[in-house]
Amino acid sequence: MTVINTNTSSLIAKNAIGQNERAMSQAMTRLSTGSRINSARDDAAGLAISERMSSQVSGLKMAARNANDAITLLQTADGATKEIGSMLGRMRELAVQAASGTYTSTDRTALDLEFGALMDEIDRVAANTEWNGSAILAGNGSVESAAELVNSKDIQLGADATQTMNLSLKSWRTKVAVDSNMTTAAGANRNGLDPVDTFIVDFGAMTNGQTIIIAGLTVTAGSSNATAAEVAGAFVSLADGADGTANDSSNKTAASGALTGFTTSALANTDQVTFTAVTAGTAMSAVTGTSSGHVTSAGTGGTANNSAFSSGVLFFGTTPTRIDITSQANAAQAITELDSAINGAGAERAKLGSYMSRLQHASDNLTNVATNTAASRSQIADADYAAETTELARTQIISQASTAMLAQANQVKQTVLALLK
Repeated sequence: MTVINTNTSSLIAKNAIGQNERAMSQAMTRLSTGSRINSARDDAAGLAISERMSSQVSGLKMAARNANDAITLLQTADGATKEIGSMLGRMRELAVQAASGTYTSTDRTALDLEFGALMDEIDRVAANTEWNGSAILAGNGSVESAAELVNSKDIQLGADATQTMNLSLKSWRTKVAVDSNMTTAAGANRNGLDPVDTFIVDFGAMTNGQTIIIAGLTVTAGSSNATAAEVAGAFVSLADGADGTANDSSNKTAASGALTGFTTSALANTDQVTFTAVTAGTAMSAVTGTSSGHVTSAGTGGTANNSAFSSGVLFFGTTPTRIDITSQANAAQAITELDSAINGAGAERAKLGSYMSRLQHASDNLTNVATNTAASRSQIADADYAAETTELARTQIISQASTAMLAQANQVKQTVLALLK
């Protein structure tokens, strides 16, 4: 049947041209961008997978950089530890020299000057060896204690949050505060307390004649046995400069002098009193006496410490040991302690070396994983130039053929007019 209202051949050719133009446009876009997936409609699932892989690759590359950064940090620590080991070796030489009976006390004092200077330099190196603005050989705290003898750092070695490696770097500080000395035995002299904002004193029981001196105020138990609470009462709620007399309602204690630089308050239902500095960071001069009272804790701003360990300390494990070579006996002890320190320096360098070796392997592995993941993503998201070039040529040929067929389909209907002549 011949009709003129509907030219089916022409419509088919027109639709074919539209489809072919879309295919040709897609091929041209892929060749222009190099990507197979240029919008979500190209491949929705492939787009989601490739985006996740892209995030993984970038995370792996950054983790490899983290590993390399950690290696340079460890190289810095290793160099400083090497110098510390060298200084410890020189200190041992001086100790061996001072241990000889051929030297006088004057000679040993002279030798101790260099000995002490080297210890100060070890402390300076430990305090000032930094990487990216952070001290790496000074422990975790600005004021150190036995619990703060390492600098612990977690290195992110993967694209996920849990993929970390811990580095533990030894502190080589020699001027430290030691928490364990805050609870020394009854009657011990507690001179040399560092600047603190608050501290607590537990008085315990005091018997007749026993005395405790805190921040310039002396309290002595009276003729009748005083309970711990009664002795503590002489210190409770004192203002700066107060003498404590008015607070002793039991008349079982005698106070002399005045509290300097601190105010006080009681801890409920205890024999403890809190001392608070009027000015933050005030140095408390001493806690002395024959009572069983002692400092039980220190607040912000500093840590109470025994004066014997306020400087010149070497830590082996968690034990502080003060050393000097001013006497033959001290020099002999110093040799023993320095042997431990030198062994510790060697062990620390070995540990740093093991960290560096592990991190180098980790960096190489991360780079390998990132490369393979990027290759997998490429298989999903990148355009195949050979295939797309072939597709472009095919669509161009079809486009030309479709245009020609459309022209012929339109021409066929022209023959119908001949019937009307």
